[in-house]
Amino acid sequence: MDFSNKKVLIILAHQDDETIGCGGSIKKWSSSGATVEVCFMTDGATGIKQGSDGSSIVDDRMEEAQQAATILGVSKIRSLSMPCQNIDNSSQNFHKVIKLIRQVRPDLIITHGDVCKHRDHKNTFKIVREATWKASENLLEELGPVHTTPQLWACEILDPFGQVDFAIDITSTYKYKILAMDRYRTQSDILNKIESYLDGISRVRGYSIDCDRAEGFKKIGNRPIKL
Repeated sequence: MDFSNKKVLIILAHQDDETIGCGGSIKKWSSSGATVEVCFMTDGATGIKQGSDGSSIVDDRMEEAQQAATILGVSKIRSLSMPCQNIDNSSQNFHKVIKLIRQVRPDLIITHGDVCKHRDHKNTFKIVREATWKASENLLEELGPVHTTPQLWACEILDPFGQVDFAIDITSTYKYKILAMDRYRTQSDILNKIESYLDGISRVRGYSIDCDRAEGFKKIGNRPIKL
């Protein structure tokens, strides 16, 4: 699938989800000429080890995210700064995501899947799924010009899909995914043995398409893809 000269918008809950879920694909797409932007729904404030001083965690996690973005070739990162572990599926937050989509005007949006157990992931999925549809309706003009996003995908974080619709060969970019993951030092004691998980899931998805490593995605919604 050719993403050169395309826009990809990744909307995920936390700083590090983008690298876990699609870091290898981000690097592959950005290297081929795609413009990739990442938006975090939350401020990441609760991502601290028990007993730690979390006074600077919000700034620390965004700095780590910027370092990871530089490695992966992300053109811009931003945060909607919703409270971590308390994303509210309110009209206010719904409208924030519609406005974001209409500003960026992506060809592809990637978000969480409906199998995620984390409440932030689940609510992000619900908001982004509906906002992607609503952004295409000729309503709410104060949120920007109407935009229809051709494709909406879900990536795998820590809850693998039973089956994927797309698998992207990341054999040549997996090393950048790991380099980016290493930048999330504040999460190293929270995401226990994350490297082992990333190694395993990338090999499983790679096996499914006859390559060394891949990342899996599911198509969200019933809108057909124009070929």
